[in-house]
Amino acid sequence: MKKIRKFLVILSSLVLSLALLAGSASAAAAPIVWKVQGYTAAGTLYDVYGKSLADNINAMSGGRLVIQWYAADSIVPVIEGPTAVRDGILDAVWDYAGLWSSINAGFPLFCASPGKFSDPMDIVGWFYQGGGEALLQEAADNAKLNVKMFLAGVHDGEDFLWSNKPIREIADMKGITLRMMPIMGDILAKNGLSVAFISGTEIVASMERKVVDAGEYSIPALDKTFGFQDVAKYVARPGIHQPSSTQQLAVNKAKWDALPDDLKAIVRAACKNSIVNMLTDATVQNVDALEFFKSRGVTVTQLSDDATKTLLQWIDNYYNQYATEGTLMKKIVDSQNAYIKRVAAYKDSLHMPYPDWAYKK
Repeated sequence: MKKIRKFLVILSSLVLSLALLAGSASAAAAPIVWKVQGYTAAGTLYDVYGKSLADNINAMSGGRLVIQWYAADSIVPVIEGPTAVRDGILDAVWDYAGLWSSINAGFPLFCASPGKFSDPMDIVGWFYQGGGEALLQEAADNAKLNVKMFLAGVHDGEDFLWSNKPIREIADMKGITLRMMPIMGDILAKNGLSVAFISGTEIVASMERKVVDAGEYSIPALDKTFGFQDVAKYVARPGIHQPSSTQQLAVNKAKWDALPDDLKAIVRAACKNSIVNMLTDATVQNVDALEFFKSRGVTVTQLSDDATKTLLQWIDNYYNQYATEGTLMKKIVDSQNAYIKRVAAYKDSLHMPYPDWAYKK
């Protein structure tokens, strides 16, 4: 009888141990789940890019870190993304720093600096080798947003303005109302042009109703999906207001700190993969979009050299006046200028024109 009791005790202990091990294994296998929201509507180009980043993290982590992807405004309005991450409503947001201008007027320069970084790889270089990444984190920390910041997307120059009359010179922009992104909009307004600040989703409708006469939003591939070609006959290039642009991933700091090191490495790697994916994919999509615009009767115009020089001078004057000592804008402008000065001559020495046959149909 004693042997039976002893056996039962041992068996019970074994069962309990196995149950505890099973529970522990189950807990260890439970995935970490993050709710992440993007900034454009479901199915649009940037929603696809953001979801691709999410899918890569899911795959690279073997399902240990699961990103539940939500299109713009699914959980909170896009403009509330940063505070939603801070407050734990979202675990992360994939957006661009231009949407953070209400937090600090300098934030848009992390996304796109008018007149700078005509080669998108230069803004990547500035982030990783010129101090941009550390400065972005510092800016978020100073704003008490409680987020970990990552560069997570880059694309080349945007369309400058869509309109129903050709825009090649500064004079062509006078007497009409322009929709422009915040910093460049300020620059144009301070030089006597009429500027309206309208959210991206309202631009096409506003042009159709003639609330504004000309407007800009993004790269050709995204402008196509918004239907700019249906309300305008002309599109002017280059996008001197955003010669290259970035996307970012902002992760709730507590959620980031709780990740094991290998999952942190996966998130970092997926963000860098997103940069390469967007930069290469958007280039060919932009080429196709411009051809599509032409097939729809849209004329692609180029700003004249004189107009470009004038706009660049306006931009420099603005930075000199408003990027004052101690401001975030001053820190960013000085940091970007230092990097550009460091690499400009070298990058120029690499330039080789494309052969003549590349331009022949």
